[in-house]
Parts: sequence; structure tokens; C-alpha cells
Amino acid sequence: MKIIKGLLILFVGLLGCSKSTPDPDHNEDAKATLNKQTWGGFSATWKNPSDSCGVDAINLTIQNKLPYPKARLQAATNCVGYCGDQSLTFIRIPLAVGVYTLSTPQPCRANTNQVGVSFTTLIGGDVVRDQYQLDVTQPATIKISRYDPQAGELEGTFDVRLVRDKSRQVTSDTADILTFTNGTFKAKLP
Repeated sequence: MKIIKGLLILFVGLLGCSKSTPDPDHNEDAKATLNKQTWGGFSATWKNPSDSCGVDAINLTIQNKLPYPKARLQAATNCVGYCGDQSLTFIRIPLAVGVYTLSTPQPCRANTNQVGVSFTTLIGGDVVRDQYQLDVTQPATIKISRYDPQAGELEGTFDVRLVRDKSRQVTSDTADILTFTNGTFKAKLP
């Protein structure tokens, strides 16, 4: 009986998220330093056909499915198996080489060169756990260093600091501030 109980405890411990996640694989197409830790994910781009401001722009999401989100202050204590997704999203990136100021996501306005940014952690792929918005007290940019419409590719860099929206979940164990530095991405266009 003691052996079975010990094996059960070991098995549950292996499924839980109490250990930190290994650094992202080298085959991911986006990387950054998040709160002084290696972070990475896979990029996806899309256009919103109902957004008249986004005609010459693209949206970019960098996602990962790390079982222990590196945004957390500590490992989740009640997590078994799958703990959540992370999603860093940029809205209305102009399809042109240049440096663009990041802002909170804005409604459609004419003549704005600002790109919206947000970060979300999810549980089960569709339930929002935490949301972060731009820290407006710090400069933040996304730079498009390469735009190739023939190859359908977009490359660039980003640096941004975000703050957690505490109105959603006051008991969260996630960090209050997320600082992404030295971010790079290479994305295929839709």
C-alpha cells in the first residue's frame, strides 16, 4: 500500500506545474527576455476584415503553451497537467519597414502610427486568467526591420513593459509587471 501511495504522489508531482519550464526550443520564431528569463513562442498574423483602420496593417500574436507561465511569481499549486497559454498581441502593425510606438489597443482613428499591445494568460486555451496592458510611463516600440510581400514575411524587434490589470483577478499569483526586452520575431503573412 505504501508503494502505491508513493507512486501516486510521484505521478501527481510529475503532472503538476511545480517545476520551472525549460527554456523555449530553438525552433520557435519569436524570442525575448521576459523579466530576465528566456521566453519564446510561435507567431501568427491575421487581418481583421471589419477593421477599416487595419487596411494596410497586420495583427501579430506570439503564443506559447508553457505549462508554467514564466510570467508567474511562483508555480501554480493547483495545476495538474496543463496550466495555460500565454499570448503577446500587437494590433495594427503597418506593413512597412519602420519603428512604431506601442500604445494600449485603440479604437479606429485616422492618422495614428501607434500599434496596440496586450498580454494575456489563459487556462484551458480559452478562459482568461490574467490580462496586461501597456505601462504608459515607459517607452515601448516595435520595429519592422524586414517586410517582404512577395515572400509573405515580416521580421522585427520589440521592447515593451506591461502592467497587470488587477481589476480582473486580485488573487492571481502572476507578476504585476512584465518587461519584454530584446524581443525578435519572424512571421508569415496570412
